[in-house]
Amino acid sequence: MTEVSAERPAVRRRAATRERLLEAAREVLAREGIQGASVEHICEQAGFTRGAFYSNFGSKDELVLALFEHERELMFQRLHAAADPASYAGLDVLDAIGVIMDRFLLLQPQDRVWYLVHAEFQLRGVRDDAVGREFVAAWRQVRVDFETFMSTALAALHLRLTVDLSHASTILMGTYETAQREALIEDRPIDLGLLKQTLPILLLGVTEPIA
Repeated sequence: MTEVSAERPAVRRRAATRERLLEAAREVLAREGIQGASVEHICEQAGFTRGAFYSNFGSKDELVLALFEHERELMFQRLHAAADPASYAGLDVLDAIGVIMDRFLLLQPQDRVWYLVHAEFQLRGVRDDAVGREFVAAWRQVRVDFETFMSTALAALHLRLTVDLSHASTILMGTYETAQREALIEDRPIDLGLLKQTLPILLLGVTEPIA
């Protein structure tokens, strides 16, 4: 057996351990908050020892930021998959946006646990400690990524913005987040019908066809 082939199972095991710790942290942070969660509780949730934790993460804060990055990557993978131009080719703008929303919510269903964890991240950012500042920097990158996605999607729909891109992204993201928060507070599914009516109207209000 070559040295490279011998290393592969170890690499896979390490990746699986890291993934399990991230999933455990997700549950513990939602239940106990960032301040209340401990490395011990995360290890218990994952079924690992502290040694397994520290072989993957230098601290709880490092894990927390890794979790945010992990979830960010998943969200954008799903968003890009939902907005595949092949899925709405030939449709008008209103129908195309409806298709994108349907596909996105199918790929990324309503998630109470992640909403709670994200709220914890936001609080940490507002408190402006060292990790909070790192989260704010990461969140700014999310905005940049979303704006890049918006530009690409609008070009595929043959539309261009009539307002600043950052303002348009704030409107759309805020509308979605409000609908998600209200659904979770009221313990009901997100109102997809309302989003499919409201988001296209908002988008058409800040765009014009490309001549």
